[in-house]
Parts: sequence; C-alpha cells; structure tokens
Amino acid sequence: MRAIILRSIVVIGAGVIVLAGVLFLASTVDGRPPTVLVVALTQPLADEPNRALITTSVEVTFSEPVETDAADAISFEPAVAGGASWSGSTLIFTPASPLDLETEYTLTVGAGVRDLAGNKMAEAPPPFVFETAGRPSVVDTLPLDGADDVQLGDIIAVTFASLMDTASVAAELQLRPGFAHELRWSGELLEVVPDEPLSAGSRYQVTIGAAASDVAGVTIGEPITFGFRTVAPGLRAETLVPADDVDGIAPATSIAVIFDRPVDPASFDDDMLRITPDVAGTFELVALPHDSSARRVLRFTPSGPLPVNTTFELELAPGLLSATGGALAEPITWSFTTGAPPATVSNQLTFISDRAGIPNVWATNADGSGTRQLSAELSPVLDYAVSPDGTSLVVGDGRNLIFLRADGAARRVITPDGSADFDPTYAPDALRVAFARADVASGEGRGLWQWEVGGGEPTQIELPSDLLASPSSDDDEADERLRAPRYAPDGQAIAFVDADRGIGIVELPAQRLTLIDVAAMAPPAWLPDSTAILVTRGDPWRVPFEAPVAPMRAGAESEVLVVYRSGTGSEPSGFGSGARLAAVAPDGRVAYLDSDGTLRVADDARTAGRVPPALAGARIGAAAFAPSVDAMIIIVIGGDDPIDGAGQVVLFEPASGERTVLARHGLRPRWLP
Repeated sequence: MRAIILRSIVVIGAGVIVLAGVLFLASTVDGRPPTVLVVALTQPLADEPNRALITTSVEVTFSEPVETDAADAISFEPAVAGGASWSGSTLIFTPASPLDLETEYTLTVGAGVRDLAGNKMAEAPPPFVFETAGRPSVVDTLPLDGADDVQLGDIIAVTFASLMDTASVAAELQLRPGFAHELRWSGELLEVVPDEPLSAGSRYQVTIGAAASDVAGVTIGEPITFGFRTVAPGLRAETLVPADDVDGIAPATSIAVIFDRPVDPASFDDDMLRITPDVAGTFELVALPHDSSARRVLRFTPSGPLPVNTTFELELAPGLLSATGGALAEPITWSFTTGAPPATVSNQLTFISDRAGIPNVWATNADGSGTRQLSAELSPVLDYAVSPDGTSLVVGDGRNLIFLRADGAARRVITPDGSADFDPTYAPDALRVAFARADVASGEGRGLWQWEVGGGEPTQIELPSDLLASPSSDDDEADERLRAPRYAPDGQAIAFVDADRGIGIVELPAQRLTLIDVAAMAPPAWLPDSTAILVTRGDPWRVPFEAPVAPMRAGAESEVLVVYRSGTGSEPSGFGSGARLAAVAPDGRVAYLDSDGTLRVADDARTAGRVPPALAGARIGAAAFAPSVDAMIIIVIGGDDPIDGAGQVVLFEPASGERTVLARHGLRPRWLP
C-alpha cells in the first residue's frame, strides 16, 4: 500500500514538473516577439562602418530564427534589386548589381516579421542609413610627395581609402627610374620594398595608373603620382639667385646659393665665391625667410646697387661642407645680366615670374622689350600691387608686405613682427596702401589696415561695429577676418570680403557700411564709374588665416554677381554659370573665364561675352586690359609650368588676333596706365 502511494506521488510530481515546463515555455519563449539585433555591411571601409564598397551586401541579424518570408519586409530607398539568403537568424541581402557610387541608401525592416512560433515583431527598428564609397583614392604616402633626403633603404608605402584589387594595382604601378622590388599588402596598405638600396641623390616618381581598381572593380579614374628625392652623398645647390643666364636682373638684387641642407659655417671663407667684375659687399650664411631652423643659404649682399646692363660671372669653389657631413664636390658656375632700373612702370606690363630662380615681380614693355626684374626677394612673392602712377609697388609673400620704388630703391618692410599682412591694394591717388592683417600665432583676423606711402606705421581702418559681430561666432568677440580691400575708382569707398565671405562696402569718410551675403571666392572689382562691383561667388567655405596667406582664387564652380554701391543685394551678371571674373577695362568691358578656362569679353556686366576667335580652344589663367588701346595681356596655361596657375605671358591684340609671347611663364598680370 505504501509503495502504491509513493508511486502515485512520483507520477503526480512528474506531471506537475512537465506541466510547469510547458506553461513556462508557453509564457516566456513562444510569446516573445523577434527583434533586430544589428544591421551591418559586409564590405565596409576601414574605420567607417556605415560606408561601403558598391559590391557590399547587407546583413540583418534577428534575435531568433524567423520565417523566411521576412525578406519581403526589407526595403531600400532608393530601390535596390537583389536576393536574400539565410545563415541561422541572419538575413543576407545581396544586390543583383553593384550599387551607385557615392550614394546614400536607407534600409527599412517592416514590422510584419514573425518568428517560427508565429510571434510578430512588435515594432520596426530605426532605419539603417549607409553610403557607398566613391572611386578609390590614396590617403597617405611615404615618402610624402616632394620629400627630400629620403633614406636609401626606406620602404615606399601607399595607403588607400579602401581595399584594392592587388593584381590591378601591381599592373598599373610604374616606378621611374625603375628598380627591382617586392610588393607587400596589409589591408589597405601597399608597401614597395626595394631589393637593393635606392640610388643616392636621385629623384624617383611613383605612378599608379587610372585602371587600378578596388575589390569592387571601381577604377581610380585618374593616375595618382607622387615623387621624392633620396639623400645625396654631398652638398647640392638647389637654387641659384639670380638664375643662370638670365638678363634684366634688378640691380638691387642679392646673390645667393640655396643648398639642399644646412651648411657648416666653419667650412666657408670669402674666397670661395668669385664674382667678376669684382663687387664690394658682405657674405653670410642665413636661413631662408620664415625658416630660422636651418642656415642653408649662402648670401652675398652688395654694398650698393650693381652696375646696370652688366654681365656678371660667378664661381663657387668646391669644399663647402654640410652640417651633417658631405661636401660640395664640384664647382658651381653661372652668370646673369643686370637691367636698367626704371623710374616708373607706367604703360608697362607686370607679372610674377620665377625666371630668376624665385618668384618675383617683373615688368616689360608692350612690345616685349626691356623685360626687367622689379622685386628681388628671397621669399617667393605671392601677390603684389603697383601704384597707379607706376612709381612704386608693394609685394607680399603671404606674411610680409614690402614697399619699394620702381627702381628698387627705398625698400621697406611694413609688416611688424607677429602679424601677417596680405592682399595689398593702392588708392587711386597712389598715396595710400590698404591691406588685410592676421595674427601669425593664432591665425585670428586683425581687420583692414592702411599705410600712408612713405609715412610711419600702418593704422587700422575703423569700420562700423555691426560688421564685427559675425553670425557664425559662438561668442561676442569681434570677428575681424577681413580680406581683399579694393578702393573705388573715385577713392571714396572700399569694398572688401568679410569673415563669412560676404561683400562689404564702406563709404569714406562717413563710414556708412553695406553688407551683402554673396559667398565671394575672389577679390571684388569695381566698375570704372564706381557705381558697382563685380564679384565671383561660389560654394561657401571658410579658410583660417595661416601664414603664408595666399591670394583668393576663384574655382571652376562659380558665377559672377553685380553688387551695387547704393543697394543692399546682388544680381547675376549676364555671364552665366561657371564664369570667373578676370578683368574690367577702363571703358567698362569685362573679361571673364568659363569653367574650362575659355576667355570671353563682354561689352558690360549685363551681357554675355564673346570668345575672341584667335583664342578659341586656348586655356587662359588670367587677363588684364590695356589702359588705352584694344589689347590685353593674358596668361596661357600649358599644364607644365612650375608655378600653380602660371603659364605663358602673352600680349594679345583682338583686332588682328596676333599673339606675342612676352615671357615663358608668369602669373597675376597687370597693365599700368
């Protein structure tokens, strides 16, 4: 009897346990709806989980196995055709064809997904947004492009933005000069390992051709090239100043040899450099301007201006040592010829050229004769302004502004320590120079300044306080990042570009201010009657004032606007989309450039221009009108000039179509009255 009772108790207990388990499963597992745990791309870019190659698939991982028709709940915007496969509780959606480049896609999972027990997903997860990559690109190279003194045993490294098809890269890799090597890959990193050390003192160029592609088959589209130079066994001269066999050199020039590395001062004596005919002066080893860390310039400063129209022969004897070892093994010989300094550059053409070794301002007559150097700075000149009467000029290297007479005399640095001055311009009376200023250390703008020619220190131009409250600033501090002041032809107003690239016009001396939001890309230019300015506008951008501050330059995506002096807004010119202002003639004609560099000349700012027939197909970088005759000076871009934006300096006569080359290369042309 007792055994029967015990068996009954066991049976009842087991039933209770089974029933409890069934009830537990029914109440906890089967009743729980599925959820989306994660959505991920199968081919993301490195460190960018939401950017992927165009051949990527998308994985949607659920919290538990779901019915296979859940694939029908997946949708894309824009729509993507494809098929689904499953790996456990992960749905893998594979597009039927590669996605579009640089396109944003949104994946949505609908709320109707059911698990195998029939439980319906309670709510849809947030949409998953991702973007496809563009064409593959290089994000870093070692050595850097243009690097010097690269060690002979260094590995050449190229880091791509995405995983590459290694075979296509190997096929498109070009090394000049060639050398035996091994290719090593680690993810996006390609290493070119030379079998033997590279040659000393040699320039190498690495090119990856346009057909190189990523693992999705997308090509880079355009060749990628970078170059470097290996360390030389001895001391090497990089630049001779003045350059060899150049005439028209400014008599106020210094003579310099710029070496590829610092020079040991103890290894030099005055007898090493011979100048014929003999010239009195002083030798010194100095650093390049704005680079106090390395004295690699041997400079000779004459006691006075060099004789005009004189050819000088120079020879630097070997034996000079570098500070790290290695000597100048061979003598250096070169020559140059001075020109006659002009008292004025009136009715002459001026431009920047590096024909004497370093970019400086040059002048020439309208027939191409009498080409001569005006400025002779060791720091490359980036911008300049010539006085309307042609008697003086101001040149700038993005940090300092230097005043000098047309004959090179009275040279004076008008920039104080700690500031960068740039964007110089003369007033119509030639008695004042306006410019912009920034703090070198912080890059903060310091507003617009004005210097009385031949006077004392520059003074700040006082502007109405409402200009200095920038809407983009998070605090109440004044925003004085102003640029490109330009005097009106009547001398009674200044136009400029403000901190947010709007145009400001301030009346003088009343100080009435007009601000117009135009997203200026280049300096404004006044119409001859002073009633309005023309300005090239483009997409908004902001650039910090980090020295050297380069002149503002318009890009290809632009248009030209008319801003009236008495108005509060702007209106489009008649030049159409893609136009960039080039020059305004004294009679009101306007020269502008299309996005492809085609030059057009319009009768006024309201009508479209015509392409001079003789310039059809030519790519023009800049232009300036003659002050009184129907002629222009233009910069014809050839693609191989050593200065960015430079080209042949050409005199162009529209009536005859005649083109006369005045200089092999130059930029920023002006034609003085």
